[in-house]
Amino acid sequence: MTSRHQRGRPRGSVIAIVLAVIALASFLLAAFVERSTTELLVETRAAQASRLRAAAHSGLEAALAVVASYQAEDGGLFAPAQGWGDPLGSADLAPAPGVRVRVLDESGRPSLPRLSPAQVASLLEELGLRRDQADRVAEALGVWTRQAQGSARLETEARQYQLADPPHHAPGRPLGSFEELAAVAVAREHFFDDEGRPTELLRRFAAEVSLHDFPATNLNTATPRAWDLAGLAPADVTRVQAWFATEKGRRGAPPRFFRDANEARSLLGTVPPGFETRARILRVVVVAREGPAELRLEAVVAPAAGDSAGQGDRASSSPLGYPFSLLDLDESLVLDAPAA
Repeated sequence: MTSRHQRGRPRGSVIAIVLAVIALASFLLAAFVERSTTELLVETRAAQASRLRAAAHSGLEAALAVVASYQAEDGGLFAPAQGWGDPLGSADLAPAPGVRVRVLDESGRPSLPRLSPAQVASLLEELGLRRDQADRVAEALGVWTRQAQGSARLETEARQYQLADPPHHAPGRPLGSFEELAAVAVAREHFFDDEGRPTELLRRFAAEVSLHDFPATNLNTATPRAWDLAGLAPADVTRVQAWFATEKGRRGAPPRFFRDANEARSLLGTVPPGFETRARILRVVVVAREGPAELRLEAVVAPAAGDSAGQGDRASSSPLGYPFSLLDLDESLVLDAPAA
């Protein structure tokens, strides 16, 4: 005869097994849901990035088309006041939702590859370095970006990179980015802190110069620092600024800018050395936003063919007849950008 206790043992074992199976199934289901949610989020983010990228590049192409029309109709690009500074707005083109486009004249700032060590030192001194520090940084930049020849001291400075760990050579070409300054001896001490983060000096320096090589600064958009480095007399600077501002505030008055050297000579007597009256390099900034996600696209372009002095092979005419040569393209995506 089987006792009640013996008859209940198998039933309890079955319940325990069922509970274990349920627990395992719950764990697997939770893991599946978590993985599915992650994969869905990744796919959603990828789709969002794709939409933002398409909208930004569409805005870029539309902006370049408008700028090209101004170049063709006016015989050149002189100043954003022509209308190409806000290309979509001036052409009454409605951008995609969340897209903003603006065009800046990169050639309104001094070209760093064209500045002499003395000019670089002068700029750094104005930005806050002592004169001796500014001279050392300017010399270090010269060693890094130019071939150190003709001076035993400069060649000695260049050899320090060969003794570094790992050993390397100064490239002897213009900077590719401002972040490259972290590799330049002496300069990195002032442009980056002990943890490798950019200093305020680097941010200000990057705002004052262009890394791109062009023969002259555009007088129509020149920054005060560009005038200073070119040695333009304060009286001439005041005269130019007053001339630009003469028609401001009058309804319907056309914007003023120099279209050629003769107009500048009529005001100043001569075109200052290192200046011209055309925009040679443009920076197109496109920001596309969708919810908290933001994609920023920056393209640096030069007018192609006959309007590309100083750009050499990089600005040669495109076989497709494209009116610009692309010099640089940078794209950054921030998924949780702060509200604009």
